[in-house]
Amino acid sequence: MKISKTKERILQASLTLFNEQGERAVTTNHIATALGMSPGNLYYHFRNKQDIIKELFGQYQQETLNLLQLPQGRALNANDKIHYFQVLSQQLWSYRFLHRDVHHLIDSNPDFKYLYPQLAGQVMQQGQKIYQGFVDAGLMKMTTSEIEALIINLWIVLTNWGNFLYMSGHLQNDQQSEQWVWQGLRQMVFLEGPYLVGESRETYEKLLESMGASNLFAKLSHTDAENQLN
Repeated sequence: MKISKTKERILQASLTLFNEQGERAVTTNHIATALGMSPGNLYYHFRNKQDIIKELFGQYQQETLNLLQLPQGRALNANDKIHYFQVLSQQLWSYRFLHRDVHHLIDSNPDFKYLYPQLAGQVMQQGQKIYQGFVDAGLMKMTTSEIEALIINLWIVLTNWGNFLYMSGHLQNDQQSEQWVWQGLRQMVFLEGPYLVGESRETYEKLLESMGASNLFAKLSHTDAENQLN
């Protein structure tokens, strides 16, 4: 069902504020002020902040599952592998507050306690179909158990990448940066490496070359040296 332009504006403003400031720090008054509307007008469309979060989560869930659909009428190819990584990584970054603040969201919103595991299950089930498609196309060599383990490890990296950046000191504030999206993508590509064969192996090597070297460890070492001097 198509939502009104005002509701869409509220959702987009809320998403931006949640991502930049953290969901806990943002109130409905903050959202209304950002939009230049009265709190009463906002409440006409959403009863409270939890309703906004639930709507954003539903939007994120539908968009993500749509991005992970198998191509119609053809087998998967090596370019599909890159495409899935790119769109999923960008999607997770665009809605990063959902994963970064997941523990608080689960504790404060009873619905989220069931919605988040449901999403995780749906994404991982779709991932299983995708990887089996790559195996069937001769692009990967994996057992069923290895597919399951890879999907779980990819989910852990994807959903915790933002937290890693904060906890390791790579991001001092939550300013969106394409650099960090690609660094997360790079980590996921490495996880796939041992299972790639044929054309996908060549594509993998070209993709890593295009990404360049990582400076994650170098920055950590530099930060540690600065702390010792201080």
